[in-house]
Amino acid sequence: VGAILITQIWLMKRNFQVSRVLPFRHTLVFKQISDFERYEKYLPFCNSSRLLKTESKSFSYIGELEFEIAGISYKIRSGNIIEDKRILITQIKGPFDEMKASWDVEQVDDEKTVISFKAKTEVSFFLGALLGDSTIEKFVNIFLDSFVKDLEARNKIKEN
Repeated sequence: VGAILITQIWLMKRNFQVSRVLPFRHTLVFKQISDFERYEKYLPFCNSSRLLKTESKSFSYIGELEFEIAGISYKIRSGNIIEDKRILITQIKGPFDEMKASWDVEQVDDEKTVISFKAKTEVSFFLGALLGDSTIEKFVNIFLDSFVKDLEARNKIKEN
């Protein structure tokens, strides 16, 4: 019992959400965010994004992202469930003690979509101190900026 209490004291919960209105149809945005293997092409610090398993009893697919930040490599293996306008993400293995997240995509009108990233994490006290709310928000905004630039570039190619 004492060991369990000590472990719990050194864990921090981190919850955050970032939303943005994008000038694209929701089907296009959802298709892009669902294309897990393309993340390495535009996600900063991501060296590799790959599907490990596409048939699972619990998930639509299992994927792995590999990052390098400040010379340190991190791998996050996640189980993902694809729903109509949402992707639910559960970390299976990675730097967080626990992580559940989601991408939500909602059509505002014919040419606008709201995309939201929500995460609930439990991290070690040390990692929690490094990952302040502003750091996490900056990283998600960098991801969204890169996501939008890639989506714009891919749409220009299709239009030409």
